[in-house]
Amino acid sequence: MKTALFRLTAIATLLISGEAISGDVNLYTSNSEDSVAMALDVIREEAPDIKVNVIAGGSGSLLRRIEAEKESTVADLFWSSGFSTLAGFSNLFAQYESPAVESLMPALQAKDDPWTGTNTHVMVLMINGDVLEGDAPATWQDIMNVKWQGKVTMADPANSSSAYAQLYGIYTMYGEEGVTQLASIVETQGSTSGVYKAVAQGEYPVGMTMEYAVQRYVAGGQEEISLVYPKDGTFLSPEGLALIANGPNPDDAKRVYDLLLSKRVQEELVGLTLRRPSRDDLDEAIKNSGLPLMGDLKIIDVDQVKAGADRDMLLDLWAKARG
Repeated sequence: MKTALFRLTAIATLLISGEAISGDVNLYTSNSEDSVAMALDVIREEAPDIKVNVIAGGSGSLLRRIEAEKESTVADLFWSSGFSTLAGFSNLFAQYESPAVESLMPALQAKDDPWTGTNTHVMVLMINGDVLEGDAPATWQDIMNVKWQGKVTMADPANSSSAYAQLYGIYTMYGEEGVTQLASIVETQGSTSGVYKAVAQGEYPVGMTMEYAVQRYVAGGQEEISLVYPKDGTFLSPEGLALIANGPNPDDAKRVYDLLLSKRVQEELVGLTLRRPSRDDLDEAIKNSGLPLMGDLKIIDVDQVKAGADRDMLLDLWAKARG
């Protein structure tokens, strides 16, 4: 309750004022309330002279709001959305290479882009052993078999950035034929959370979703739930932090940016959310979370900027294949 009250107070401060307050940093964020509250606790301790005002919401709606405000910019920072989504709004951001960037995994440094990776999602298959008949699928290609028709679910890629990342990964690996075949097999949910909830409740034996979401059930003691990292390789959906171009408080915003990428914040986020951090010096925290190290996974390289550019084409292909 205390966290919720703090967030609502911060939002009210910004909305009532209608303009940026000198010395404050205005953070637009789509992250969970507990994640934001933890980060704010660290910022208050490490930079007590900075007040952070928070506007929370869905990533798409916040990015469109920043776009609508660009003639009189209010936001200083945006945290966070997938790289492929950020690519469609890159004109809103200012380039900033944080000193923390050198501590990030190379794929998440995004040095050529006006954002920096804060965490990354690994795409997996979620299995409910209580309703699974026979062996679990071992690869993405396995679930394209007609025997899995109606037994696999994923979010609608038109509405979910993680589902789009899954679809683009399939497209990267198996081309248009793979996308068409997958479209004939899976049943879709209206949201990302709808997938892991449906599998956890036994409505489907298999779901295409994000690693951290499944691991929460495993860590919570649901023994029927397990993760499969497909043997044909999996793909990442990195999320980024961006400095807003012409934001009212760029200097303090950069200090907050650095703290959001700091080892302390990222380590605490692993424990709190089970989301995989962008830093490459947190192996112990990842092991403690029960997740495998990134080096132990087979990762398929995906061009995130191209994924953004191909979005309309791929979603049109998907819609036609779904009929």
